[in-house]
Amino acid sequence: MARVTALVALVVLGSLVASATSSEELHCCTDHHSWGNGLKNIGCKLPEQNGECNAWCQSGCRGGECKMRDGLHFCHCYC
Repeated sequence: MARVTALVALVVLGSLVASATSSEELHCCTDHHSWGNGLKNIGCKLPEQNGECNAWCQSGCRGGECKMRDGLHFCHCYC
């Protein structure tokens, strides 16, 4: 019985780690026009929001910066 419980706990832990990793990967290497907690920020104004964008991206990536793409401002999270 103890082995079954340990196996179930291991499977649950593995699935939690896998889901956290995949959600972080979706966040990285990407331009975000809507970003921040609750996606409250639209666009990314240089230089005022550069630090805020970097801090938001650091939650799952190695940082980020505000960038301009096709006439729109984005918070880009590094890979």
